[in-house]
Amino acid sequence: MFSFLYTLYIIMKCMKSTFDEIYNTWHDKLWPARVSKIEPMSSLYWEHPNTIIKDKTIFDKYSPTFWTIKDGDKIVGVNSGFRTEEKVYRSRGLYVELEYRGQGLSQLLLRQTINQGKQEDCHWIWSMPRKTALPAYQKMGFKKRGKWLEEKVEFGPNCLATRQIIYK
Repeated sequence: MFSFLYTLYIIMKCMKSTFDEIYNTWHDKLWPARVSKIEPMSSLYWEHPNTIIKDKTIFDKYSPTFWTIKDGDKIVGVNSGFRTEEKVYRSRGLYVELEYRGQGLSQLLLRQTINQGKQEDCHWIWSMPRKTALPAYQKMGFKKRGKWLEEKVEFGPNCLATRQIIYK
């Protein structure tokens, strides 16, 4: 198993990307037929302990970072991250192509997102995964907080999932 994952890592690296590059994956695959406009960032903000609110000032304060994993020229996985407050980072838009799931790519993308949060001196990272994606987040140490959210979400049910960023 180790040699397979090592080979996969060598062939498909997680690389910094741009909103323009990942937009089609988000639009066509992660959020097909989305009603609200797909923006590089979301105004959603995690208010400790288990509340999600909107704060449009996030757009003025912080910038997102995007990642892709490619198999040749084909994008097979994407994610993004950005601060939602000074010491809190968010993972948003995690997607891995169906035929590439179960190979550890979501963990590669989440690890990169956590590392970016660490580079930006954050202490916590959070996300709002769907039920189907929660196990990938849990493998990376995220904990589900509160109930499943089914109202006011286009692609739910979602939940709040958080993880402390550990510095060694």
